[in-house]
Amino acid sequence: MTRADAMLLAALAAFALAAYPVAAALAGDAASSTAILAGPYGETRIDLDVDALITVEGRGGPVRFEVEDGLIRVVDATCPDGVCVRSGVLAAGAPIVCAPNGVFARMADGRGGDLDAISR
Repeated sequence: MTRADAMLLAALAAFALAAYPVAAALAGDAASSTAILAGPYGETRIDLDVDALITVEGRGGPVRFEVEDGLIRVVDATCPDGVCVRSGVLAAGAPIVCAPNGVFARMADGRGGDLDAISR
């Protein structure tokens, strides 16, 4: 490694360390504390800072969501396989879907909440 390579590496490391706080702050601003619960009969926005049990009526019956400590998950559903119950907590970019009931939960993105597509 030449002296120029070492200087370039040091400059890149210094830039990365200086940029980290800015990037972390921007990522924190992008995180949402609102989720959207939707079913065949409409959708609603849920504040994840307030603990609650919420029931969404699906095509085949109710789907119960639990909001606790800023996280939301499905605790009970009338679907035959229960994949939504076992899917864990909602994460950005990974919605919880109960396909047989036509119910889903996703993080609000702050851009109006329009869907890219609808599955039937």
